[in-house]
Amino acid sequence: MSKYIEVFRLSFKMQIVWRFDAAMTMLMTFGRIFAGWILWRTIFDGKALVGGFTFRAMLSYYIAGSILNAVNFSNQISGEVSGLIREGRFSGHMVTPMNPMGFFSAMAAGESAFHLGFSILAAVLCAAVFRVDVALTGSAPGLLLGAAMALLGLTFTSCFQYFIGILAFKFVDITFFLHVQWNIIAFATGAMVPLALLPKAALSVLQFVPFTHVVYTPAMLFTGQLTAREGLLGLGVITAWTLAVLVIAQYTYGRLRVKYEGVGI
Repeated sequence: MSKYIEVFRLSFKMQIVWRFDAAMTMLMTFGRIFAGWILWRTIFDGKALVGGFTFRAMLSYYIAGSILNAVNFSNQISGEVSGLIREGRFSGHMVTPMNPMGFFSAMAAGESAFHLGFSILAAVLCAAVFRVDVALTGSAPGLLLGAAMALLGLTFTSCFQYFIGILAFKFVDITFFLHVQWNIIAFATGAMVPLALLPKAALSVLQFVPFTHVVYTPAMLFTGQLTAREGLLGLGVITAWTLAVLVIAQYTYGRLRVKYEGVGI
């Protein structure tokens, strides 16, 4: 475990050097909230409720969701892993005394931890500029459950992205897989629009999809639009999927690594 903590610490310290990335994280968070403010102000014009949301509740959701989305750096794992495999440089990770999935997950976690504060700062500035009275739940169980789901969501997406990346052992080009899963994740996490606006039939299906509980459910818990009891199902779903994708990724790596010659193409 100490090896992965050291990787986490190194990744965190590396972000201090690349300060421009922190500024871009703040800018992207600010831009996302600003775009949501313009869009939903237009939609709410003359309306008190849209899909059960007040304007204040909708912007609160966007602020919470933007923070969760901005600090998730796991999406770069798939591209990095597949690139290393194609270039013949992944063999370095096969001989080190660390599980490759644990290494890349720890690196992503270090980046996420560093950028968390800057994302929150950008969200606070947005709330002040747009005069948003952010609705946060006063329920300690809801906040704790949301935090636990956010951490599990980062773990799940790291394992999932690693699995997509190691498909390069089998396929010459995984660009198709990358684009498909990015589009699915962008929608299913609720990062584009709150999933509560979808028909109930669609939402009843999506509640058993892991991506739903990466952004949507934690953001709804943080803003008090879901109770802790309602969020327990999501916690169970994301936990089960995290364990499943971890096992699948490890099994796939064990099967495909023996065919790897460590030669770039």
